[in-house]
Amino acid sequence: MHRGLARLFNALMVGVLIITLSFIAHAQFRAALQGAVTDSSGGAVSGATVTLTNNETGRTQQITTNEDGFYRFSSLAPGKYNLTVEQGNFKKQTLEDINVAAEITQGVDVALEVGGITETVTVNDEATTLETENASVQKTIGTQEIRNLPQNGRDPFELLRLAPGVFGDGARGSGNGNAVNLPNTPGPGGSNNSIFQSENVPQISAAGQRVTANNYQLDGVSINSLQQGGASVITPNQESVKEIVISSSAFSAEDGRNSGAQVRAVSQNGTNEFHGSALFKYNDPGWNAFNKFTGIPGSTVSAPQRVEQRYKTFGGSIGGPIIKNRFFFFGSYEGLRNNSNNTYESYIETAQYRQQVINRRPGSIAATIFQTPGIEPRVAGFLPRTCAQTFGGAAAARCRDVPGGLDLGSIAGTRGVYLPFGPNVGQVDIGGGFDGVPDVVYALLNDPTRQRGNQFNFRFDYNLNETNQLALSSYVTRRRDVSNDRGSRSRPGSDIIDAPLPFVVTGILISNLNSTLVNEFRTNFTRFSSNQVKASAETNFGIPRLEVEGLPFDRIR
Repeated sequence: MHRGLARLFNALMVGVLIITLSFIAHAQFRAALQGAVTDSSGGAVSGATVTLTNNETGRTQQITTNEDGFYRFSSLAPGKYNLTVEQGNFKKQTLEDINVAAEITQGVDVALEVGGITETVTVNDEATTLETENASVQKTIGTQEIRNLPQNGRDPFELLRLAPGVFGDGARGSGNGNAVNLPNTPGPGGSNNSIFQSENVPQISAAGQRVTANNYQLDGVSINSLQQGGASVITPNQESVKEIVISSSAFSAEDGRNSGAQVRAVSQNGTNEFHGSALFKYNDPGWNAFNKFTGIPGSTVSAPQRVEQRYKTFGGSIGGPIIKNRFFFFGSYEGLRNNSNNTYESYIETAQYRQQVINRRPGSIAATIFQTPGIEPRVAGFLPRTCAQTFGGAAAARCRDVPGGLDLGSIAGTRGVYLPFGPNVGQVDIGGGFDGVPDVVYALLNDPTRQRGNQFNFRFDYNLNETNQLALSSYVTRRRDVSNDRGSRSRPGSDIIDAPLPFVVTGILISNLNSTLVNEFRTNFTRFSSNQVKASAETNFGIPRLEVEGLPFDRIR
């Protein structure tokens, strides 16, 4: 009863929070455009009317210059803008296509020419503007770079290494393709599960700082992990990212939380034009060739192998106006389906051996484990292996080649008695002697990987008036991994299931009270939850653990 009331109360509080944010949240941007308006001699022009228009949404802001001819527009979304300056006895001047980068204060000075206000001077400003307003070393990675440059796992954070002052290691492991961490760097690495990695730790170092000193923000709020330093709990998909700004040497007080790289990602917003995208990638084992070399004749013989990767990535985005010049939406989705399979070779016990233990030691721990569902290894095929190849010169005393595998002896002793190794156990570790039953066999085992991921993103922007704009954005990432344990010979009963659920909801209020006063309020809710014990309720975690010892190769688990 109390639990039900608590859940109802939590749901009501979330609803109140969402409704509240719908009235107070504002644009989630911190870019600014500022400069001085002067005449041809360099004198300040006060009282000039400065108008800024967003080319994507049509939103217009207007202010007047102060006594020093200074103007500033705050809380701007990244994109293209037109800037118009008007003042009596001067020609009207328009600067078109000014590129405003995300989260950066940009300076644009305007020099007016003497003339009638009905005369207009138009300047196209497509060229990149120098950063004159701060001393930080930083780089803006735009939409085209994010969508066109190669990234492992379609992870935009893989591009952070392009920034000046940033050193990074993009190496991947030869076995599973996971990230190779920088020296003395803990954590799970970066992009090991594409954008679906719940704690993504890109291997970058800025200004000589450790990877754990890096800071990640999405739409102006923190998305840092609370347990892994330098990790982001949300990795936005390519389609949803408008720009990423990375600072390797930041001197602003707002960046005092971390001494490493400051990474600020800004999500896509809707515009006055409908736009969208779609993507699909598919890898299939049937398109791969087999390796025909199976080993040196007379020695180890392996089965032909190929890359058994069955991998699908798909997704898309759509955005546009709900009410033109006023209400906009944007949404994106990316999915992953990975049902790949690698193979490896190993000795395993035979079904005959398991049945012999069940018959000879009924009710024992070993017999109980051998009767557990999912105990059989995932066998792709059996490979020829003789006693001589296994035991060398000791083959005659330790082993017999029999149909179905190798006979290593028979069960001896009594239940609950541990038999020592050596000649005291039967005839040199063969228990009660050879009985013609195959005990172990050399096999090609499957090593499957099953992964399912879904990321959803939505964003709404609403222009209330010239000085207020409403916005709300969210990311939800769901993933379910099923991984097996090679140490236990890929037995289904040892599979581990991981089903993390990270998400973030963001709202910000920025009110332009006048040309010199801005009020900013930001709030977000970020959560990362994972319960592997609950997700892997059917898994045998190895208590107790059964091992077959006394073999010339690694023990059988």
